[in-house]
Amino acid sequence: MTSHANVTQENAASAALPIPIWTAAIFAGAMLVALCLYEYVALDWHPAREEPALYTVYHWMRMAISVALAAMLARAIAAQPELDHTQPLTDRERQVGTLSLAIAIGAIALLAANRPLFHAMAAEDLALEWASALLIFMGGMLFLAAAADGWKTGRNRIDLLLMLGFGGLFLLIAMEEVSWGQRVIGFATPEAMAEANWQDEFNFHNLQTDISELGYYAGAGILLILLPLVRDAMPNWAPIRRFAAFIPGRMVALVSAPMLFLSYGHWNLLPIQWLAFFGIMAMAIFARSALRRGARDEAMLFATMGAAVAIGQLAVLTFGPSMIEIFDATEYREFFIALGLACFAWQFHCAQKSAPANVET
Repeated sequence: MTSHANVTQENAASAALPIPIWTAAIFAGAMLVALCLYEYVALDWHPAREEPALYTVYHWMRMAISVALAAMLARAIAAQPELDHTQPLTDRERQVGTLSLAIAIGAIALLAANRPLFHAMAAEDLALEWASALLIFMGGMLFLAAAADGWKTGRNRIDLLLMLGFGGLFLLIAMEEVSWGQRVIGFATPEAMAEANWQDEFNFHNLQTDISELGYYAGAGILLILLPLVRDAMPNWAPIRRFAAFIPGRMVALVSAPMLFLSYGHWNLLPIQWLAFFGIMAMAIFARSALRRGARDEAMLFATMGAAVAIGQLAVLTFGPSMIEIFDATEYREFFIALGLACFAWQFHCAQKSAPANVET
């Protein structure tokens, strides 16, 4: 017979973040920071830079380190039994994931077959850039609409601040994406900003383009790929249980995954490289858990996406030297980030309609 004390201990253990995950996460983060500091101090490599992918002995060694660090954390998360008890993706979620996969395969094929067209589609003010901006803008509006509804129904302040924070951040990203409509409206860049801006445009992210891109891509990878896996693996961990609605689900990870392989000019950046390897492993973990639950269609979709990310990265590294511009792939990466952010906002919107409100007490 199980005592009350034993039950309490089991519940407390399930609500704690397992030591192997803590250890792997801290060690991986420390190693990445240490390597970046070493390269900055000893080799004079800025931690945020854009350059062709390199394949010296040292670069192969640091690539192996990235794989090992990603595998360490992925293995610790994959060991959690809760992964096998998640709800299957809905038909609509699988359809959106399939659409993202199809677009990703199309991008790989276009890069391999027609680099000039691949370059042309990545130009500013064309459909790809505007689609990215509109997706993030719509996501921001969904969060702000949820905040307005939450205010009326007495939602607690922390939730309201998070909704407003996500909504405001999404709108900021969307407007930055199109330089606040400068090229549509036609207004001039103020002289002080034009002198500091790398592209003479009215935006803030190009004041330090490399740093802002690294922060955006790494942050998006953590939000859209890492956190969904942590959410499924540790649903009873207190922070996740409290803020589950504000953490993307694995459908968002599936839709966002193609952003991981669109790395050529940023491939030498350790956080970007680590995320690519971790993302492939995350897709494999999601596929395995779906298979164990008997969701074969879902398992096949995640497995195929993982393969597409791996093949896509090889394609980008293979054809990258012959791209018209070193940054051509980044516009495609930003589209998949935008698609993931929009799906996250939609997921949140749907969850709010079916969940009880967390009101002020």
